[in-house]
Amino acid sequence: MKRAPHNPLDSSTAHRQGAALRWALKGFLVLLLSYAIGLGLEHYQWATYQFPQTVIWCAVPYAITAYWLYNGAYLPQFEERRFLLVATAAPYLAAPLGFALLQQPYSRGAVLLVYLLSSAWFVLGHWRHAGRYALSLAYLDDSVPLRLKEMLGSSFEPSQRHITLRPLAAHGTVDEAVCCAPQGSNCAGVVIDRQTAPNATRERRISDLRLRHVRLYSVEAVAELVSGRKILSNLQAQDLWTLDGNPAYDTAKRLADICVTIAALPLWLPLCLAAGLAVKLDSPGPALFSQFRVGRNGHEFRIWKLRSMRHDAANTTARFAQANDDRVTPVGKIIRRTRLDELPQLWNVLKGDMSLIGPRPEQTEFVRVFANRIPAYPYRHLVRPGLTGWAQVQQGYAEGEEQTAVKLSYDLYYVAHYSLALDLLIAYKTARTVLTGFGAR
Repeated sequence: MKRAPHNPLDSSTAHRQGAALRWALKGFLVLLLSYAIGLGLEHYQWATYQFPQTVIWCAVPYAITAYWLYNGAYLPQFEERRFLLVATAAPYLAAPLGFALLQQPYSRGAVLLVYLLSSAWFVLGHWRHAGRYALSLAYLDDSVPLRLKEMLGSSFEPSQRHITLRPLAAHGTVDEAVCCAPQGSNCAGVVIDRQTAPNATRERRISDLRLRHVRLYSVEAVAELVSGRKILSNLQAQDLWTLDGNPAYDTAKRLADICVTIAALPLWLPLCLAAGLAVKLDSPGPALFSQFRVGRNGHEFRIWKLRSMRHDAANTTARFAQANDDRVTPVGKIIRRTRLDELPQLWNVLKGDMSLIGPRPEQTEFVRVFANRIPAYPYRHLVRPGLTGWAQVQQGYAEGEEQTAVKLSYDLYYVAHYSLALDLLIAYKTARTVLTGFGAR
């Protein structure tokens, strides 16, 4: 049997974090190479002394990139490429601002060189590790593939790009649990269905797996790793909840919300005024529309939006927005597609009712209904609601209770994992959404 290169009890996330850390540490050679290039350019007078000095300073954005990639290892593997793009670009794009704040002269060519070399290094690492650290699992119970299909939809196949799922033979040896992966790589563990009725043979095999230090996964845990959603069927019992807040990140995020909103004021305020004028000229009624929504810890607040519907239709009983909704005005279609109707909510962000990123706040009437029908629903209020969120960039708007349950599963995944890495990915996907109009109603 091939010796496992890592602790078999580590989770797939821990394996990916370890790989990211080792690759990032080796990548400091990129900085040495850049520094050598800088010294050569300075020697031949093709660059000033600032070039090699700037390369040394670029160790900071490199370390930030490495830290983000390490902490983003828990993200679903289908989002790895997008997050890699964000994590490598954002620190170097912010580098000129850092130099300006420190009043430190720098070379833009050096920043560009280190960015290109370090990005190439991390892309190479992603390509090298993508197959090796794909989720390869064996399953003990025959019901596992069917349960996963029920949770993830009919599009799920037991042998996909990011997951390989193979049966553990009923009369085979436990060694199959670490030899089932393709190309001789190591299996991440064995999946069991907790709803399977216990029997003596099954319990012995599970005990044998534990003694051999093979990691055991529940069906729900695998579904979350693959889909980026919390599986609601596993969250009905209150004692299963262990979610909690992150006070340190909450504080940092609140400061970032205020700083970004104020810094962008010269951009979003004129846009808001221009869009508001277009709304007034397009149809009779006020430019602004308000509703009561439910925010963090269940507190109600008044949300503000630019009116996108006819004035007589905007204040009717709460109902879901539909595709091609006949209540939407011509200008309303434009500001909904470009999300300009959401701009007044930046006032809610400044007040502290909302954050830039978080679960979208729902109407009070809907919250009462969903809280009664979906037991896990109130837990989406553990964090501040946002202008955009994980559910919005993955699913878009919900048109009924069934789609709301799917949207909730994304919201609960965000509540469980919210961090700078996830927020950066959401910000990137939001920018793409605004450009493509995905999910607009």
